[in-house]
Amino acid sequence: MTRLLHLSDLHFGTVTPGLIARLRESVARLRPDLVAISGDLTQRATSAQFAEAAALIAEFGCPVLTVPGNHDTPLWNLWERLAHPWRRYRRAITTDLAPVWNGPGAVVAGINTANPLAWKQGRITGAQLDHLARSFADAGPRARVVVMHHPLEHLPGEKEWLMQGADQALRRLPELGAQIVLSGHVHVSHAGPFTKAPGLLFVQAGTGLSTRTRTERNAFNLLVLSPAEAEVTTFVAQETGHYSETGSRRFALAQP
Repeated sequence: MTRLLHLSDLHFGTVTPGLIARLRESVARLRPDLVAISGDLTQRATSAQFAEAAALIAEFGCPVLTVPGNHDTPLWNLWERLAHPWRRYRRAITTDLAPVWNGPGAVVAGINTANPLAWKQGRITGAQLDHLARSFADAGPRARVVVMHHPLEHLPGEKEWLMQGADQALRRLPELGAQIVLSGHVHVSHAGPFTKAPGLLFVQAGTGLSTRTRTERNAFNLLVLSPAEAEVTTFVAQETGHYSETGSRRFALAQP
């Protein structure tokens, strides 16, 4: 079994007061093998905001895999956005924009779907899909998980543009062995098969810490993975500030 805690959209700079300690306590209590953060660690990609995010990550006491989001590149400094979009992220968080975690029960591979040339809309490329294919090539019976910021499919009622390359990715990901895709961006929790790729599990996390909530309070997911199955549990912050379990679902994982 692999315990994978899925966080997203922390948006340091707009953090709900009191939640950082509660989130830290939740991670300690749930004891994940890995924390995966699917982008938007900051609100405006300032050095101070990245320092706050890095401090929290250091306190988790377990391996952490992160990918950037569209908020993690400077918005107002056009020169830096175009010339060095990930410099502050690399300095504070990690130099690896395509990280891979190889655990005894799972392989988790991240890609950077944020596009510095566009503010919100992401992109996924053939080269990134090739990287995922290589990452999963020797996974064997282990669960195979992809982490990206932008969702490959929108939930009903979502009006944002779908990212470039999403259709190609949904065709290729099952072929290269992916079983689960973790994403964020829209601040809404979800777990279920993709409609265009029913054998691929779509897991989306809400905003873990930010005041920028939409239809739910701050939330994160816990995935318990076996070679054949994934159990997804969502935890939502209550009025007391504590994150409480709101329900679990089990999904069979597609086998090669």
